[in-house]
Amino acid sequence: MSQGAPQADDWHWLWDIYIVGGCVVGIAAVVLLDDPVPSNVPLAIAALVGIIVCTLTFGRRVIGAKEFHWPAAVFVAAVVGLFVVGLWAATATVAAIPAMYPLMFATLPLPAALVVSMGVTLAPLLMALATQGVNWPNMTVAVVLTLVGVIAAPVIGTVVVSSVKQRARLASLVEELAASRAESARLSRQAGVAAERERLAREIHDTLAQGFTSIVALAQAVEPELETDTEAARRHVELIRTTARENLAEARAMVAELTPTALHDGSLSAAIHRQCERLSAESGITATVRSDGDLPPLTMATDVVLLRTVQEAFANIRKHAKASTVTVTLTPVKDGVRLSVADNGIGLGEGHAEGFGLRGMHARVEQVGGTMSVSSTRGGGTTVTIEVPA
Repeated sequence: MSQGAPQADDWHWLWDIYIVGGCVVGIAAVVLLDDPVPSNVPLAIAALVGIIVCTLTFGRRVIGAKEFHWPAAVFVAAVVGLFVVGLWAATATVAAIPAMYPLMFATLPLPAALVVSMGVTLAPLLMALATQGVNWPNMTVAVVLTLVGVIAAPVIGTVVVSSVKQRARLASLVEELAASRAESARLSRQAGVAAERERLAREIHDTLAQGFTSIVALAQAVEPELETDTEAARRHVELIRTTARENLAEARAMVAELTPTALHDGSLSAAIHRQCERLSAESGITATVRSDGDLPPLTMATDVVLLRTVQEAFANIRKHAKASTVTVTLTPVKDGVRLSVADNGIGLGEGHAEGFGLRGMHARVEQVGGTMSVSSTRGGGTTVTIEVPA
């Protein structure tokens, strides 16, 4: 695209009004001024009307061209030619000369526009010299007006070009803003998808995966009991059935995004009691709950975090701790509740690294504004401590 040639979107409709208004002023001057020089008023009016028509029809398409080519040159030649005809027909047509400048600067590259605008500015004076001579009574006025035009043409041209460039920059900024908003929306969707995947991964790990692990462990225990201890086998089969039902209920609640089923039928303390009973039944570990009855009320989201923490801690104890006893303690603290899960197992090994379960516990606790720590228990074992706001 040629430097300085604008596009249709860069041309403001106010310039159309300016050009039409300038030509209308020229027509009024031709009709109203008492020009002593013989003139052809109808021809001058027709020339100025022709400029208006060319600008509002053919001119807009030329201004919108992506590259400068011959239609632009034809358009500029046409309006300049019409102006010269009007000037030859009536000297008062010179009043419309300010309307010519935007057309040239908006259509032509800047160097060409400067040359053509200077030619149009000098045309009235040259025509007066050719037809009236240097002794023309109005020659001084013509020279003054020409000098004004020589100064005004570049100024008007600069205003036009600056306006065009400013509108182009504004359009570019709007496009960049739209692209930025689209990219932001895309990244937000991706972040939402990632967060939802992480949430579902934690939910599955803390509920369904642990339930299936319990079922597998119970099934392995049942096999040798079928011949040696049928009563124990029946108890373990019933636990398998109960765990499978709870897993199914958890899956349905997860799909429906409901409260964990363990919290449907009672308080957090009661739900933790049931988790302790299950741990004892499945593994033989003695699990007890110590709870202060004056616990402050918590939100459902906080209850879910504490319950999931207990479930994950029990899963780790079952897999790694080799513990015989577990104690879960719920106590009120300033502006919140403290939960601790302590076992008497082998404790944390050297260079202990957090797995997915502990990372998920940390993430859950942080989501409700709480804190979590994992430490060795005095005398052996591990203690998981969480404090959450009420």
